[in-house]
Amino acid sequence: MHSFAKRLTSPFKYNCTIISFIAFLVISSCSTRTIFNEQYVTGKIQEQAGLDTSSALSGPLDIPGDIVLSDGISLDEANEIALWKNPKLQADMADLGFARADLLDAGMLPNPALSLLFPIGPKQLEFTFSYAIDVLWQRPGCISAARLNVEKTANNLVRNGLSLIREVSVAYADLIQAEGELEVYNEQASGDREVARIAGTRLNIGDISSLEEMAFRLESSRSDEAALNAKKELENRKARFFGLLGLVDQKDKLEITVEDPVLVNLPDTGVLIANALAARPDFRAAEIEVEISADRLGWERSKIISLTALLDANAQGKEGFEMGPGMQLAIPLFNFNQGGTRRARAMMQKAAAGYLATEQNIYEELLISHNEYTTACELYWSLAENMLPVSEKALESAEKSWIAGEIS
Repeated sequence: MHSFAKRLTSPFKYNCTIISFIAFLVISSCSTRTIFNEQYVTGKIQEQAGLDTSSALSGPLDIPGDIVLSDGISLDEANEIALWKNPKLQADMADLGFARADLLDAGMLPNPALSLLFPIGPKQLEFTFSYAIDVLWQRPGCISAARLNVEKTANNLVRNGLSLIREVSVAYADLIQAEGELEVYNEQASGDREVARIAGTRLNIGDISSLEEMAFRLESSRSDEAALNAKKELENRKARFFGLLGLVDQKDKLEITVEDPVLVNLPDTGVLIANALAARPDFRAAEIEVEISADRLGWERSKIISLTALLDANAQGKEGFEMGPGMQLAIPLFNFNQGGTRRARAMMQKAAAGYLATEQNIYEELLISHNEYTTACELYWSLAENMLPVSEKALESAEKSWIAGEIS
């Protein structure tokens, strides 16, 4: 009995180091942590956009408790509501869950395999315990690529959130503009209708010809058509704005609060580009994609060697119950994982090209936006300081001349 126990325990002593090492990897795989979660995304959006998004993107799809819709929606409130309720952004947030699940899978070790042959007839009891130990050198590259993918996904979500804020801000300004244009067109149409009515009266008393009266009616019709088009454009922009907020079904019940424009002096384009390359999440995501492809290439190369550790035992041998270690090696004579390696190399080339494309896109966006903003500011000041005062003086002068009977 003593000799049987000695023979039985000696193979386990031989494999004690391997089993302990596997147990350590299992424990470490279960403790994998990442900070790239929903809180990271909302924190980055808050940092770069200056909004309070502490509860956005992760709570129920309702209105934040500090926002009252009945008193009008400001721009900051609109951005906060959009981050809460925009359906597309909420759907995109699921990508982060998928990426984190992939990271968890990358850290998991495969289960060992046990094969058992039953002692039926002259056959002795035999079992084999096998474990694929090639995962020990493949696992670090797999985890690194998965962790980088989580970071890339989180940065893409930050980009999506910031893009949504930009779209909401533009839609907010477009809606205010459309409301102002509709008011102007309605006033013009009302004035032209009154002129056409007066022209009809003058035609009846023979003061003007029918051709002149028809010209006034045509001008009134054009003004009415312009007012109708302005009303249609207002409805379209209202649907666009409230659609971004996830409140398109309430667009006819809600109003926005008009805020005075705040003009700022932009830095030089070189400074803006340098800041964008340092802070833009889409550029960081492009950098991470290059790192992921490099890790994936190393991972695919490590798959060339496939090694399995074995522990074989049988119930009946020359000395009774026998057990011993072994290994199984897939000899890479034909398959060197050429397809996986080539695919990974192509993905790395694509990631490098995507990195350059993202950089060029940032340059283009900033230059165009800078030019449009400076032009808009110049037009604003030209209207405010030149055209508006001149128009007000011309109107005042015309009213005085009409009161004095100098003009009709």
